[in-house]
Amino acid sequence: MMYTHDVVRKQLYLREDQDELLKQKARDLGVSEAELVRRALDRFLASGEEDRLSAEEAVQRFLRAAEEVRKHHRYPEDWRFRREDVYREEGRFGS
Repeated sequence: MMYTHDVVRKQLYLREDQDELLKQKARDLGVSEAELVRRALDRFLASGEEDRLSAEEAVQRFLRAAEEVRKHHRYPEDWRFRREDVYREEGRFGS
């Protein structure tokens, strides 16, 4: 393979779902997986905007997941959170 610029070999670990999506996207675009990773990295490094958007999306996903949990889980009506009870269970307070 011929490169128009110097390259450095890197090794990284992907989740299986990421690997499958990377392979499919590279096939769809007709480029190598390495080229697709370089393109994605170029876009990510070119702007800090992706970080902000990713953080916002992560918060939104968390809130949606929390809402789903809320729909299916209920504490007893008289239940109250008491920090002392948690600490006692973890051995932070005396018995």
